[in-house]
Amino acid sequence: MDDSKARTPRLAGGMGGGGKDAPSATEGPAQMGNALETLRVVSTLFVVFYHAGLSYVATPLRLTLWIAFERSGHLAFDGLIYWVNGFVMPVFFLAAGVSAPAACESRGARTFLSQRAHRLLRPLVFGCLTILPVFYLLWGYGLMVTGRADLDGILDWRFSPEVRHNLYGLGHLWFLEYLFLVCVLWCGGWLLWTRLFGVAKGSDDDGRGPRRLLASPWSPLLLAVPTAAIFLIDSDTMLRVDNVIVPNGFRLLHYLVFFTVGGWIAKVRDPRRQFARFGPLYLTLSFVVFALLWPLLIRHAAAPLEGWSRVGFCVLAALFPWLIIFGGLGVFLGAIRGRGPVLRFLTETSFWVYLIHVPIVALMQVVLLPTAWPVVVKFAIVSTVALGLSFASYGPLVRHSLIGLILNGARKRLPKTARFGPEFGWMATLGVLFLFCGGIAWSSRVYLVGHNLHAEVPGNLYRSARLKPKVLDALIQREGLRSVLAFTGSGDLHSWFVAQRKVCQDRRVELHSIALRGQKFPSRQVLIQLLDTLEQCPRPILVEGYRGTDQVGFASAMAQLLGGSPPEVALRQFDLRYGQFSGAEHSPLGRTLLDYRDWLTAHQWPHTTNRLRVWVRDVYVVRSEAGASPNLDVAQGASRPSAVR
Repeated sequence: MDDSKARTPRLAGGMGGGGKDAPSATEGPAQMGNALETLRVVSTLFVVFYHAGLSYVATPLRLTLWIAFERSGHLAFDGLIYWVNGFVMPVFFLAAGVSAPAACESRGARTFLSQRAHRLLRPLVFGCLTILPVFYLLWGYGLMVTGRADLDGILDWRFSPEVRHNLYGLGHLWFLEYLFLVCVLWCGGWLLWTRLFGVAKGSDDDGRGPRRLLASPWSPLLLAVPTAAIFLIDSDTMLRVDNVIVPNGFRLLHYLVFFTVGGWIAKVRDPRRQFARFGPLYLTLSFVVFALLWPLLIRHAAAPLEGWSRVGFCVLAALFPWLIIFGGLGVFLGAIRGRGPVLRFLTETSFWVYLIHVPIVALMQVVLLPTAWPVVVKFAIVSTVALGLSFASYGPLVRHSLIGLILNGARKRLPKTARFGPEFGWMATLGVLFLFCGGIAWSSRVYLVGHNLHAEVPGNLYRSARLKPKVLDALIQREGLRSVLAFTGSGDLHSWFVAQRKVCQDRRVELHSIALRGQKFPSRQVLIQLLDTLEQCPRPILVEGYRGTDQVGFASAMAQLLGGSPPEVALRQFDLRYGQFSGAEHSPLGRTLLDYRDWLTAHQWPHTTNRLRVWVRDVYVVRSEAGASPNLDVAQGASRPSAVR
């Protein structure tokens, strides 16, 4: 992945002589190079499918906090992502290790590391400055719309333990960090080996060691031994894709094994004769192994396995990637006879596709989240758009521009017939992004700089974030407010409440406070207090809260219900324009309103003020955070009160 334009490595030695069927000095490396590039390109496409399917799994991943998960996920996508996750990264690390021995032998370890730093760390820095911020914005938005975080928490940098663990990381760019560290570890081992045993440049060995291992038909099984040992120590190595900066030692060791074997494969003189004969068998066996692994994998994904089940899981999970790799190499060595224009294009663009596809996937998944389409249709749309935009953007944004120089180490010469300069593509894209961000900032100006102040019913009902005393005083005079409702259980302990009380006393405005919390279901007593306050306080009234969300939206919705508005209208108080990204369904207060709406629907009743009072006083039951609503069950199991008939 890091070296799409690297020269084909010099493959030393042969497989038992240079008979008439032995390939030439360049044919063997070309065979392996074409097969590896094909395998790497196919793996890159599967990475796109992997990320596109993450939102549609039946069970959210235990070790990966993704942007959004659909409630209607399908088990087939669990199979897809675990199957892809089992082999794609080993493929990338093995392919990256192929050129390492030749580079160290010909140029030395220092030059090798310098070149790898140039090819890996520059794209990493570029991605951290450009792609990663966009991904984090989409990730945060996805957490908000799915209720796993709220805007108040993000602005206050207050998160749940699950989010906090994944808060600081490199996103999908972790691969570049790990690959560079693996290169450093491998190079250190290579230097130690050469000092202890020496290296004879260009010499052939006698068939012992790594080449004898690769020549054995049992090579996938033998190579799975160190992988299984790593998995037995840390059985989550295969599944761990968390967003943290500090690398995991077992994952580094796991990928180092594949990187090292990539260097061994570079020594094979006739790869087609050696690998192609067993390729279809290995590939078939990989599906058999995954079928055996699947039930254990599903159990381990939910909770770590113990005992012999854990041992079986680790052995099968270790064997699976080696069968895929050797099977894929064998099949492609037998099928690929040259590098045509399609393969050359896919090889050139695959690194860019890997870098840019994740924000596109995230954006499409968030856009499609509110739709009721089947998850298969959503997956197809997300995958198609992500691949299409990734491939289509390479030419205008990367191939001839400074970005291409940063990512690939070189840029293609711009055709003389080109209508625009080499930097036009990314500069135009940057301009569009600035306009888009400016439009979002402008549409959010009321929330960002306007105190989130809205006149829901001019002259009657207003809602806002918590106002400073001078702003509150000006609003009272401008709108003629007669009541202010704030949310706190200990007003005298807060300086803001004391200051607002003085303003209200000076202006002869009633100030009420209710202990209503935004992230908890309200008690019946608090609901009754809220209804009584909203009914009795003089109008116009201002409902204000910390940032003007949650409690403010709920109280404003209750005020509208008391004014005769139907629940569908009242629930709009949880809309995005108020900063309520997750909507009513992901807010405990919003779900309380949804419970009332469902109660009316179950009885086929229209909303009335009297029915709202009856529901609050006689039907409403506080439910648990994750449990089903008891309010609908209570209503359906009880006889109809005479007051609501």
